[in-house]
Amino acid sequence: MRRRADLKTGTTCNSNCVFCVIGDHLFTGDRTTAECVAELRASRATCEDVVFTGAEVSIRPDFFHLVRAAKRLGYDRIQIQTNGRMFAYREFCERTVAAGANEFAPSIHGHVAKLHDGLTRAPGSFVQIVAAIEHMVALGVRVVSNTVITKQNARHLPALAKRLVELGVAQYQLAFPHPTGHAATYFRGVVPRMTDIAAHVHAALDVGRVAGVSRMAEALPFCMMAGHEREVAELHIPPTEIVYDGYVVPDYAADRVARGKVRFEQCAACRFEPICEGPWREYPAGHGDAEFVPVPGARVIDPQVVLDDRFGMLGAPAPTPVPGAGWRAVCFVPQAGSPACTAELCSTAVPGLDARGIAIVIVSPDDAATQRAWAERHGSAATLVADVDLARARAWGALSPGGLRRTSYLVDPEGRVAHVVVDVDTAHHGAQIVHAFLRLHAAARPLGPAPDLVTLRRRPAAVASPGAA
Repeated sequence: MRRRADLKTGTTCNSNCVFCVIGDHLFTGDRTTAECVAELRASRATCEDVVFTGAEVSIRPDFFHLVRAAKRLGYDRIQIQTNGRMFAYREFCERTVAAGANEFAPSIHGHVAKLHDGLTRAPGSFVQIVAAIEHMVALGVRVVSNTVITKQNARHLPALAKRLVELGVAQYQLAFPHPTGHAATYFRGVVPRMTDIAAHVHAALDVGRVAGVSRMAEALPFCMMAGHEREVAELHIPPTEIVYDGYVVPDYAADRVARGKVRFEQCAACRFEPICEGPWREYPAGHGDAEFVPVPGARVIDPQVVLDDRFGMLGAPAPTPVPGAGWRAVCFVPQAGSPACTAELCSTAVPGLDARGIAIVIVSPDDAATQRAWAERHGSAATLVADVDLARARAWGALSPGGLRRTSYLVDPEGRVAHVVVDVDTAHHGAQIVHAFLRLHAAARPLGPAPDLVTLRRRPAAVASPGAA
């Protein structure tokens, strides 16, 4: 997956949102041009994409210079996160696109001016952001909006989603507030209980589902997203490094899990415990943890499975009888004797499988004689199942429009599907199966928090100085 840098350019803003996560240190200073360009250059060694954040980056005098610098450095996707107010001017939008920006991420928090302007505390900002979205859509720029969920706007989220679809956004995200900054100061008035707003979030996501528009919800654990698990935003956020003041968080996802989010003792019994981040760590201080109820069902150990069309198979009986007893790995391969299939077959000859009593079952469209000759040639003791008419592949969801797709399933001793290996690594598939088995049997993760994952890339300049790319 593509990796991106999230460059925080400063704390100056032309709005004053009641939920602003840096509200406690707004207007405390901006990075110099030279510092921002230096960070862009350093991050380019590890990232293909970049996101400019502020507080509000578009009001910087050097805004276009920074975007052009990112373009010259070879960043592919250049996203601008913004409150959209400067982009109400068509010429400003055109200059931004000409400088190299190709993705626009406006923050819109209500379907009408009274609601949006009240939350941003910036009269006229709703009219401005709507105009900004219209301009960017007209210019052919991909628009991915963000909305912070509050007590004030929660019940209006479906109406906002409808408005965003009408405006032509490519994607909209509903984000639960991170209770820091202003969101901490105004916690009681702004931050809702998750159980109180979950139904509104689901209804808003349904608007996009019907319209065919990408949508997601951020910072809502899986227990709050029943029926909408595939729309959990953390499944879609690309690998990201956060860059600010000379410091780098090299793995934002790991940092969120280790320090930013929190899990509770009852989470150990939840089927999503291996992959769920939990709520922001500050949330239970205000609302407690009683609403976080473990989700029953087969353990989910890989985010890819949630996004796969076979997610519903987990915990269900195997679609067709599986030879043998105990733990079995049912591996569908396209063609016996092909280089990739042979590599996969040979990779299962690892001691870790035998040590854990996992039997290998190879299913392919070849006839039995062809399968047997292939296995004997490579000294494999795997159980072979001929699926000439692809009936088994069809029953197991292992068929795609292009034919049989290489995939494997772990079946438990009771004959239930325990795991789906969505992305098979043919050279190391045996190790993949062992790893999945171990994760299925692993204890719950520590509740944390863990040590900081922030690193010092360079010492911040003591005195601001001008600079250029």
